[in-house]
Amino acid sequence: MQELKEYYTLDEALKLYALYLMERDVEKGRADELERRSRQT
Repeated sequence: MQELKEYYTLDEALKLYALYLMERDVEKGRADELERRSRQT
Protein backbone atom coordinates (compact mmCIF):
# COMPACT_ATOMS: atom_id res chain seq x y z
CA MET A 1 0.00 0.00 0.00
CA GLN A 2 1.32 3.43 -0.95
CA GLU A 3 1.55 6.14 1.65
CA LEU A 4 -0.07 9.47 0.81
CA LYS A 5 2.37 12.35 0.38
CA GLU A 6 -0.32 14.92 1.21
CA TYR A 7 -3.11 14.79 3.72
CA TYR A 8 -6.47 16.48 3.22
CA THR A 9 -9.10 17.37 5.76
CA LEU A 10 -12.61 16.11 5.08
CA ASP A 11 -13.65 19.66 4.12
CA GLU A 12 -10.80 19.95 1.60
CA ALA A 13 -11.53 16.52 0.18
CA LEU A 14 -15.22 17.35 -0.29
CA LYS A 15 -14.34 20.62 -2.03
CA LEU A 16 -11.94 18.81 -4.37
CA TYR A 17 -14.59 16.19 -5.10
CA ALA A 18 -17.17 18.91 -5.84
CA LEU A 19 -14.73 20.59 -8.24
CA TYR A 20 -14.11 17.23 -9.93
CA LEU A 21 -17.86 16.67 -10.35
CA MET A 22 -18.36 20.19 -11.75
CA GLU A 23 -15.55 19.64 -14.24
CA ARG A 24 -17.15 16.34 -15.32
CA ASP A 25 -20.51 18.07 -15.78
CA VAL A 26 -18.91 20.79 -17.92
CA GLU A 27 -17.18 18.17 -20.08
CA LYS A 28 -20.46 16.28 -20.51
CA GLY A 29 -22.21 19.51 -21.47
CA ARG A 30 -19.55 20.26 -24.08
CA ALA A 31 -19.80 16.75 -25.51
CA ASP A 32 -23.60 16.97 -25.63
CA GLU A 33 -23.41 20.35 -27.37
CA LEU A 34 -20.96 19.04 -29.97
CA GLU A 35 -23.19 16.03 -30.60
CA ARG A 36 -26.26 18.26 -30.95
CA ARG A 37 -24.44 20.54 -33.40
CA SER A 38 -23.19 17.63 -35.48
CA ARG A 39 -26.75 16.31 -35.82
CA GLN A 40 -28.00 19.66 -37.15
CA THR A 41 -25.68 19.72 -40.15
